[in-house]
Amino acid sequence: MALSRRTMVAILTAGPLSLVSVGAPALAQPTPAFSPLVASVVPGLDRAVRTGPLPGSQRLSVAVSLKLRNQSELDQLLADQAAGRAKHVTPQQFRDRFGPTQSDVNRVTDYLRSRGLTVTGVSANRLAVDATGSADQLGAAFNTSMASWHDAGLGRDFAAAESTPKVPTALASVVSGVTGLDEHYLPQRRTAEVSGPRVGSGPGGGYTPTELRSGYGLTGFDTGAGQTLALFEFGRFDQANIDTYDRQYTLPTTPPVVKNIDGGNTDAGSAQAEVELDIEVAHAIAPKANLVVYTAPNTTSAEVDMWNALVADNVPVVSSSWGLCEYDRSLASMQAVDAVAKQAAAQGMTFFAPAGDAGAYDCERDANTQHAADLAVDFPGSDPYVTSVGGTTLTLNADGTRASETTWNQGGGWAGGGGQSMVFDKPTWQGTDGKRQVPDVSAAATGGEYSVYIQGAWGRNGGTSAAAPLWASYLTLINQRAGVLGKLTVGQLNPRLYALGGAAVNDVTVGDNRFYQAAAGYDMASGWGTPNGITLGDALLG
Repeated sequence: MALSRRTMVAILTAGPLSLVSVGAPALAQPTPAFSPLVASVVPGLDRAVRTGPLPGSQRLSVAVSLKLRNQSELDQLLADQAAGRAKHVTPQQFRDRFGPTQSDVNRVTDYLRSRGLTVTGVSANRLAVDATGSADQLGAAFNTSMASWHDAGLGRDFAAAESTPKVPTALASVVSGVTGLDEHYLPQRRTAEVSGPRVGSGPGGGYTPTELRSGYGLTGFDTGAGQTLALFEFGRFDQANIDTYDRQYTLPTTPPVVKNIDGGNTDAGSAQAEVELDIEVAHAIAPKANLVVYTAPNTTSAEVDMWNALVADNVPVVSSSWGLCEYDRSLASMQAVDAVAKQAAAQGMTFFAPAGDAGAYDCERDANTQHAADLAVDFPGSDPYVTSVGGTTLTLNADGTRASETTWNQGGGWAGGGGQSMVFDKPTWQGTDGKRQVPDVSAAATGGEYSVYIQGAWGRNGGTSAAAPLWASYLTLINQRAGVLGKLTVGQLNPRLYALGGAAVNDVTVGDNRFYQAAAGYDMASGWGTPNGITLGDALLG
């Protein structure tokens, strides 16, 4: 039976975890103590206009994120793994050692149900509890109210909480935040505007699979057979377009497996273009790898659910081409992803994400943000347990080998992302003080460097959202080589990469990303550099 707002308020004031019979007389009990989920504050509401209360019956979905246990022990495990002193753990081992207890999960689910919400699932690692309910129910459960907002710069309406969400103080030690009440800014594809002279020999321009592989010295590798590569997406794809691309280049591929999270996503337009770009880049570099496309609604709660699904499946290599500048993310959404990213690293997974396509001013591509002119970096690439991929301009010799590479800065504000995080501290493998620096690596990204067949037409594309799946596919080839050599897969890439000190990459020393200059060794314009075939592969494998 649906509960009225009046009944919900009576339940809410009865006590933090007590159950009240519907219709029972209100009892004189003290108002429970609530603790604000400060990390769940909706960013950028001052850029939008409140148009009225959200209809009380409107249904919404949220993901309540729970805190990790034994975090200092987890940090030590990750450090030991990075140094080769500890083995990877399984998803079950991680859950039992570092995930919330089942008792903690039960406390959260009991509370949500007591407020009339429907608990729709608990992630396998127990780090997220999904729930649905009406706007009135969610507002009461989190001691706030839901409103409708309009952002003229974004050209869309959205729902968001009017004040900081709260949970009973009795749950504050368990709950880290709630996502789904902060739908102002959503992850965007990081794909460059096509620009510059035509390169490559693709039907519509752009480098072909053969040219990409020869340019980065990948011809000595096999084709990824027996390996699994996952793509993290917020859209659909048309298999007929992928088939056309594969036939053109005689690639020995099989159709990707689609895994729908929270109902999947059928968005077309630019979202479809991104998914097809990612698939085709993966097929170009590792055509025989088993490709799994994870797709979910483009919401903050579904993003968390997709991360949790990936670590539950323990996919060795994951590539995402979606991001958002740190200023436009709620801290709760970044903390929720960071917890799962730590699990991925502990399990030996490698996650790649784009550094962004606005150079050192990442927010510039997020419409109607007040931080467009600020130095900023892209999340999730800024997370220490994710490998951030920047951009370069690649020039080939007549025989297809790499001639030169410069930091990508094609004008018009389009350039490879890079800079310092405002959220995450430097991990030990990057230094001893200051904030996390990105990118970690780079690859061809100038608009027009990739030959693609997207949405029924040949063309050329680019951006760090093409560079990220290129690196993910490259690492997939390295993992395949590891098996041949009797070695373990690479796992956490960043610590190994930084330990090499740039000794085995193609160092990019020319150009800038609108603020940071390329230089010998590591820099915040191009990271350590670009793929260097078997040379880097064997260095990573020891």
